[in-house]
Amino acid sequence: MKRGKEMFGKKSEVIGIDIQKNVIRYCMYKKGYWLYGEKLGKGSFFKENGLKNKEELSDLLDEIFSEVKVKNPQLVIATLNSKLLIRQIPLQDMTSEEEIREFLFFELGQSISLPFEDPIFDLLVLERPKVAKSKRVKKRKLGLSKADGLRDDVKVKTMKRNRFAVNGKVPIIITSEPLLIELGDTFQKVGGNLVGVDFSALAYTQIFKKRINWGQTFVLVEIDSGEATITIFEKMAPVYVQNEAYNRGNWRYREEKGQVIPEYRSEGIALKKLGETLKNLIAYFENDISVGSTVERIYLVGGHPRLKTDVLEIMEMTNVIPTSVLEEPSVAEDLNIVPYRFLLAASLALKEVH
Repeated sequence: MKRGKEMFGKKSEVIGIDIQKNVIRYCMYKKGYWLYGEKLGKGSFFKENGLKNKEELSDLLDEIFSEVKVKNPQLVIATLNSKLLIRQIPLQDMTSEEEIREFLFFELGQSISLPFEDPIFDLLVLERPKVAKSKRVKKRKLGLSKADGLRDDVKVKTMKRNRFAVNGKVPIIITSEPLLIELGDTFQKVGGNLVGVDFSALAYTQIFKKRINWGQTFVLVEIDSGEATITIFEKMAPVYVQNEAYNRGNWRYREEKGQVIPEYRSEGIALKKLGETLKNLIAYFENDISVGSTVERIYLVGGHPRLKTDVLEIMEMTNVIPTSVLEEPSVAEDLNIVPYRFLLAASLALKEVH
């Protein structure tokens, strides 16, 4: 564990946890200091539909809790990006919640190849006249007939607000509830309490919010451990996300003199292909998803050790859109002392929890 210099700011007892393959990165802001580090497991902690190596994950978490000297810590994690979707509901064409729900389930059953089971939907519904406002969030099980071609095992949370409509559509973020429950149970067994889950793209944009031109449509590309998560923001909201395992099989981590060292093969060729994928995805977004929209900027973030050099150069070569690495986090707690690969964990540690 390393300790950053003393800073003045709010006290936080939250540990941000970022899991990449078989590496756990952690960060905590405690008594004016940044504490951060990483732990190496023998194998990946994720399998196709859940967790694996749970006992080793628990042991490493226990080591982290001991190092930061916090019992029963509060933990905030990012959703696994390979288990994430964003879809948009065309509210302008719908007049009732039932229509919106039916549209959502039709999309789910007919046109979306889901990378996970039992997703949760956070759905924002338009306010209607003569209906009392309610801040209460209702969870319900939809009993739709399988004969209708609709799933009956998906839970929906409904909030009667419409803060994030983009061009008459409300983006919804879909992720895997069973995986989050499994992670929460694993944390709890070693005294940790999972108090928050965030979308990594939102966590990054929060700490870099003053470095981003929010008046533009832009792409945030997170690159780490042979994976890339491409998120498109339009009118300040994330409206599309795509995860690319561009070279995951050729990435390994090893430990040397207490340091976690990444190793990878064929990365240059894979990054060039990723750049082409990014270019094609942007064209698809502009021509098919948000017709008339123009992506004006590409921002790079993530734990790739060559992010500011080789990765940036290749992305600039394969795309004509201005591209840059987001730097100098703009938050009260000085994150410039935290190594770049720990910034996701640090941003999660700053998440407000209640």
